[in-house]
Amino acid sequence: MRLHWFVGLCSILVAAIGTTVVVADRLDDGAGAGDQVIDVPDGTVPPGASGAPGNPTTSTPTAPGGAVAPAAGQVRITGSLTALHLDGAVPQPRKVPTPLTLVSQRGFGNGGELTGVTVGGRDSAIVWDGGRPFVLSSGPALVLDPLPVDLTGEGLRLTLGGGVHAVARGAYRLNTPVAVGSAGVATPRDAVDFEAGAEARFEATGDTALVLGPTGPHRLTGPGSVHLEGQLAITDSSGATRSATVFDLADGPFDLVVTPEPGGTWSVVATAAA
Repeated sequence: MRLHWFVGLCSILVAAIGTTVVVADRLDDGAGAGDQVIDVPDGTVPPGASGAPGNPTTSTPTAPGGAVAPAAGQVRITGSLTALHLDGAVPQPRKVPTPLTLVSQRGFGNGGELTGVTVGGRDSAIVWDGGRPFVLSSGPALVLDPLPVDLTGEGLRLTLGGGVHAVARGAYRLNTPVAVGSAGVATPRDAVDFEAGAEARFEATGDTALVLGPTGPHRLTGPGSVHLEGQLAITDSSGATRSATVFDLADGPFDLVVTPEPGGTWSVVATAAA
């Protein structure tokens, strides 16, 4: 009995060893690889993964504070402003809805003329010679072309003089003394209702301007020239930041948001060509 028991035990042991060898051989051959789990110690990167030797991580440079750096060929400007001058700027949106008020000093060459309009059903031109404010109290909108912009004590001064700006189609009320010309005859009016057609234009002259007060952020885009003064931080595409009191761009694309701050100051966040 003891001999039979010993032979049986040996047979079981041999069978177990054989099974282990077969399983090991299958794993070595790669069988069932999807069921295997590879534990990676903390702080290491598996070969071939992003950041591993020979396969470095690709990342976007960041400026101090975690802000994404501007694209190649651009700079990002942030800070507080003491002066701003832009040429070729376009407000975004370009349509300035009514009511709106244009200002101009009375004098030769200041004011503006509305054309492509009808008054009382007749094709007319409306001439404003400056002095008193030009008040469009109702109607759709004035559509501004590129123009100069300056930061003043009143806000952002958009100089319309020297430009021809579109007038959106629709009915308007102008509460300003003007001269209304129709069929070669000009008649003075203290106020006038008019209809702007598809070709309606406002040709501004001299120092005619629209002032955007400190009522909220204002966005202005180019191409054009930029001059900023103040306490500025300028970040390049590598993420490096330097302090400056002046930034100048002679000509190129720009995108600025200028925001009024408590105490009468203004802040700027901008991207511009480097």
